[in-house]
Amino acid sequence: MALGKNLTKSQSSKNADKDIAASGNVDMKNEGNKEPSESENQEGDEVTVKSYRQFCVFKSGREEYAVSINLVKEVVPYPPLAYVPQMPDYIKGMANVRGNIYGILELADFFKIENTAQPKYLLVLDVENYQMGIAIPDVPDTLMVSDDMIESLSASRLKSTIGQKYLKGIIKKDRRMIILFDILGMISSDKFTVVS
Repeated sequence: MALGKNLTKSQSSKNADKDIAASGNVDMKNEGNKEPSESENQEGDEVTVKSYRQFCVFKSGREEYAVSINLVKEVVPYPPLAYVPQMPDYIKGMANVRGNIYGILELADFFKIENTAQPKYLLVLDVENYQMGIAIPDVPDTLMVSDDMIESLSASRLKSTIGQKYLKGIIKKDRRMIILFDILGMISSDKFTVVS
């Protein structure tokens, strides 16, 4: 099942939920590697070529977050967890996904933001030597973003934000503000304790 076909803005998340439940997963890596075509200037003037990147966008708490689509392996229904004693509160446990063991991260707990939504899906990441899943309440979306839509963050803007060093920028899309974060920097830090 193709994620891009099931996650358009016009389709309800209820239909996407049914598709996920029916198939059991969504393959993220094989989706949306096409870049938008360049528009040509009819008058022969110099054309500015925009650079585009594709992101996987998901909610955690009240915020929307984005990671590079290349880091996402798939989306699966939220699996049963094995709870590991003496782990930080943002590590919810370990899960077996197709014979591979993944540490499960609750991003809202990591960033200390309010979260009342129950996880229904697992965003499976396969990043270098780390196998990690992020608990998410809804099916994620894919988003093609030009570089001029990303505003970088400086430390002076977010002095009190916990985990601010993992925030790479804000994606401005229509009226949405989507937090772009460095998942690899986060899970390889000393604060993050689960590796496989």
